[in-house]
Amino acid sequence: MVALVTPLDADGRLDEKGLERLVDRVVAAGIDGISPNGSTGEGARLGRERRIAVATRVRRLAPDGMPVISGVPLTTIDEGRAELDDLAELGATAALVAPPSYYPLADDSVLRLYEALARDAPLPLVLYNIPVFTKVRLAPDVVARLAAHPAIAGIKDSSRDMEYQQQLIVETADAEFAVLTGADTLLLASFAVGAAGSISAGANLVPQLPVGIGRAFRNGDFRAAAGLQRRLARIAAACSVGEPPAGWKAALSIAGVCGPGLAAPAAALAATPHAALGTRLAAEGIAR
Repeated sequence: MVALVTPLDADGRLDEKGLERLVDRVVAAGIDGISPNGSTGEGARLGRERRIAVATRVRRLAPDGMPVISGVPLTTIDEGRAELDDLAELGATAALVAPPSYYPLADDSVLRLYEALARDAPLPLVLYNIPVFTKVRLAPDVVARLAAHPAIAGIKDSSRDMEYQQQLIVETADAEFAVLTGADTLLLASFAVGAAGSISAGANLVPQLPVGIGRAFRNGDFRAAAGLQRRLARIAAACSVGEPPAGWKAALSIAGVCGPGLAAPAAALAATPHAALGTRLAAEGIAR
C-alpha cells in the first residue's frame, strides 16, 4: 500500500488535480491499496475536516474494491469515534489509528484506548506504532491482546525496530491480524520475517519499487528483490531531508506530480537542498 502524500496548493488547500495525478500514478503501478492522512499525508497537521475531504476524494478516485485505510491521529476518544463514523460513511475500508501524543500513555491506558474505540467501531481498525512522533510504544503483549478483537485488523509498525516487529509477528501469529511495515528501507527484511505487507511512503514517487519488491519476494526471487530494495533505500535516504515529509513532496514536485508545499506551520524544502535532491534523483533516473 501507499502512504499517500496530500498535495496542497500555495494557500494550503487540497490540490485536487495533484491528488488525481498521484492516485492515478500509484494505481497504474499496481499498488494494492491507499492509506491517506497518515504521517506522510500530514494527517495530524490537516485537521479532521481536511482529512475527511482527502479520504472522500481518494475513495472516489480509487478503483472499486481497492482498500482505502485513512489515518486518524487521535486527540480524544470522542473525536476519534466521530471521525471513524465519518470514514465509515464515506466508504473507507479501515482506519489507521495513532494514539494521542500529548500525555504519556501506560500500557494499560493504550489497551483501554483501543478497546474503547473497537467496542463500537463502524469499520476495522489498524493500530499505528510510530513512537518517533507519538512518543507512545505499543507494547507487543498489548498488541497481542488487541489482535484478538474482531474489529482490530492489524498494525502498521514504523518503529524501524526489526526485533520489535518480529516479536509482533510471533505474538499475533494465531490471530487474524496483519503486521505491516512502514519503513521503506526495511521492506525486504520485514517480508523475510513474516510481515504481511507494507504502507510505503516511497510508493508515492517510485511505486514500482515497493510493488516489485513484494512481487519478487512472493515469487522467490530474492536477488531481484534485494536489487530493488537497494535502489529504494538510496531514494528514501535522498528524500529524508527537511521537515517530514518535505523531501518526498519536493521529489514529487521534481517529478511533476504535485507541488512541494506542506501544511502549515511546516515549511517546504528550501531551494539549496531542493536542488541537491534533484541532482540525487536525476542520478536515479527520476526527473520531470
